[in-house]
Amino acid sequence: MPKDRFICETTFRVRYAETDSMGVVHHSMYLVWFEEGRSAYIRDHGWSYADIEQSGYFLAAGDLKAKYRRAARYDQRVTVKTWIEDVRSRTISFGCEIVEAETHAILFEATLKLICLNASGEITRVPNDWMNWLYPQAGET
Repeated sequence: MPKDRFICETTFRVRYAETDSMGVVHHSMYLVWFEEGRSAYIRDHGWSYADIEQSGYFLAAGDLKAKYRRAARYDQRVTVKTWIEDVRSRTISFGCEIVEAETHAILFEATLKLICLNASGEITRVPNDWMNWLYPQAGET
């Protein structure tokens, strides 16, 4: 996890509906939590995914790398830590760690590269007005 940029943290308890009959979180839920972390990150910077889409742009998943380390369980407090990993002319990459809230043991790690698309679904440059909040968070100067 980077130390030189803003990291958004979202903490909650694992819900029963997110688990199997043994109380273990289903693997798909970690990706849902990562999505919530990305949404929270963007909201913390005065935007939302709805704002992005209303401006005529979309962010489509292009590459996901994920590593499951430990199982989360029902009623466990977890923290989703999200940051901008990298920004390129046409992509934005987010990083994520999901940790046990009290011990900070890593449960899940991932990076997701999102590709910027215009309203026609064509790959396009990340809009210039996004750079004011993207580049500083990516550790750029």
